[in-house]
Amino acid sequence: MPQLKHHMQLNLTKAQKNFVQDLYDRKKSGLTAAAYAKDLDQLISYLCDYGVTAVGEVTPEHLEKYLLHLYDVKKLSPKSVSRKINSIKSFYKYLTAQGHATHNIANGLKHPKLETKTPNIFGTTECLALRECARKDPKTLAMVELLLQTGIRISELSSMEIGHLDLGEPATVFIPKKESQKERVIPLNNKAKQALQNFLELDRQVPSPFLFATKSGKAILIRNIRSSLDRLFHRAGLRGAKVNDFRHTFTGHQLALGVSLQTVCRVAGHKTLTTTEKYLKYMAIKKPGTKERLEEL
Repeated sequence: MPQLKHHMQLNLTKAQKNFVQDLYDRKKSGLTAAAYAKDLDQLISYLCDYGVTAVGEVTPEHLEKYLLHLYDVKKLSPKSVSRKINSIKSFYKYLTAQGHATHNIANGLKHPKLETKTPNIFGTTECLALRECARKDPKTLAMVELLLQTGIRISELSSMEIGHLDLGEPATVFIPKKESQKERVIPLNNKAKQALQNFLELDRQVPSPFLFATKSGKAILIRNIRSSLDRLFHRAGLRGAKVNDFRHTFTGHQLALGVSLQTVCRVAGHKTLTTTEKYLKYMAIKKPGTKERLEEL
């Protein structure tokens, strides 16, 4: 137990700023830090309405009532509440470690039970529709093929650099290490390679180290990728489709085509093999394959 500091009455807003700065100092994701900051802003605003402004004034009952407020007044989904609980738990773990609290009063907060939704996996017809709708736009088609053929995350697509590509024989793309995600080299099949070559030769005009760049040469924003692909989904008639469905599609179809769990797990960058194994059920696969080479989707 760390020795309790005299500033147990540390202002909540000041404590939150210190916590967020600690996240940045420990090289945590900027998106994670921003999300935690926003979640804690909302908690602190709620507590201030009840005259609670210092760390030492907050009780477990305050936190429990706040969660009820999120459900009953804010009408948040269990998934959203669960994320806010993560933020609160991380905040109080930090406060306890720093000696700003005698104990972690957030330990008792329980996450709501979340329904596990079956991922949306595009069928062959849907993949063809996406390609046909993107056919006249080399940039969008290159994004589609990269996502479909490699299973990379949208954040990895956004930050991809020209130097990460090797379009020789064999063609590959390098995904750098980022926070808890390991670096990996992913083979590029002919569809992905051809789409990238067409984009680089015919459509890419901005000099930039980033593969997909803004007019100023900066990396394209994730939200702009989402907007572009949402328009593509609409044109292709894929209602309710999300960008992450490309990743689900890659994983599910590679396993269905007999690629081994270990290969798909490594290429997709799943943290555990358990994550990959779940797709066996989604694709009704009784026995995993043994192929070590990816198949073309």
